[in-house]
Amino acid sequence: MNCVDFIVAAERECFENSWDETAVRAVTDSGYGVCVCEEGVGYALGRISFDEAELYRIAVLPGERRRGAGQRLLGRFIGECRQRGAERIFLEVRSRNVPAISLYERAGFVKLNIRKGYYPDDDGIVYILQL
Repeated sequence: MNCVDFIVAAERECFENSWDETAVRAVTDSGYGVCVCEEGVGYALGRISFDEAELYRIAVLPGERRRGAGQRLLGRFIGECRQRGAERIFLEVRSRNVPAISLYERAGFVKLNIRKGYYPDDDGIVYILQL
């Protein structure tokens, strides 16, 4: 299974509003995509443009959670962004996603803004990591 196929399958398993293959390929095939994939475990997917990166999605399969995979994937994503010249990484997360917020804050991300009503049922929080 290639990385795109794994991401699409993991999307279905991890998210209600999963991305389809077209959406995943729009990132991976763009030339700006940053993809960190551990088949059978999880992935981190985003983009980099000039000196800014954005983490779009990070997912760990349910059977692999709470074993450090999210931290490892995020660390590899950050390293790839740094290596490709990013000076900062942005991300947005649901305000109720406490495990993800904890992961991001442990990695050094700082809350930048709250997007009230960003989701139909929740606020979005924008985080930034200066590299």
